[in-house]
Amino acid sequence: MKTLYEQLGVTPMASQTAILQSFFRLVKKVDPAHAPRPGAEHARAEYTALQNAYRTISNCQARADYDRSLQQQSSSPGAKRNAWQVVRHER
Repeated sequence: MKTLYEQLGVTPMASQTAILQSFFRLVKKVDPAHAPRPGAEHARAEYTALQNAYRTISNCQARADYDRSLQQQSSSPGAKRNAWQVVRHER
């Protein structure tokens, strides 16, 4: 499963400006109003996922809570540790 950072195509160190720019770039590609008819359902689902990811990552408190939850998941037994989680933790 992709992290919210991966969904938005940014790193955990990304600035608010970079997050916003990436969000707008991705939304233009999957906006249901501009999506071709055959892929409309897929586009709508992807659009909603991008909106949810942006809402979480663009809010400072929600982002901090999300980062803590990722850190807890990565420290649980048997969990794989992604490189970005190590970088974020060392920040």
